[in-house]
Amino acid sequence: MFNFLRRILRPALNFLQRIEKLVGPKAHYVETGFVFLVLSITALLSRKGSVEWLGVFGVTFTFEYQVLSTYLREHAEARKKQGRHRKSDIMYKEIQLLYYSKEIVWVLYFFLLGAYSAIVGTILFISYGIWRKLYRQEFPLSDDDII
Repeated sequence: MFNFLRRILRPALNFLQRIEKLVGPKAHYVETGFVFLVLSITALLSRKGSVEWLGVFGVTFTFEYQVLSTYLREHAEARKKQGRHRKSDIMYKEIQLLYYSKEIVWVLYFFLLGAYSAIVGTILFISYGIWRKLYRQEFPLSDDDII
């Protein structure tokens, strides 16, 4: 399944790689900007007004938090492969379990509320883990990049 997705997403993966080379560590804002765009379109289509837009911003900030958390996890995994594992690196597995658990609860809650931007955001959040896994398989961290 991942090979199929990787082939479909290869142009987007290559685009993000070029952005990372161009702007460095701040490239994660491109991913968050894309999510903000998708959520904004959802909010416009839902016509639910200012409360929906509050959800757009809340979900965008939470997505950015997840992006940074994912970057830290990727670096922890890379350090482990190098034998430079730190005691604090074990937390990323607990963070991932908590992350997916909370997203399942939130999608049910948002569905019952009819909060469409939040539902779309939750789907994007869950998809992000798959996206980053494909991205790192295509473009592994180099030894120089590991923090």
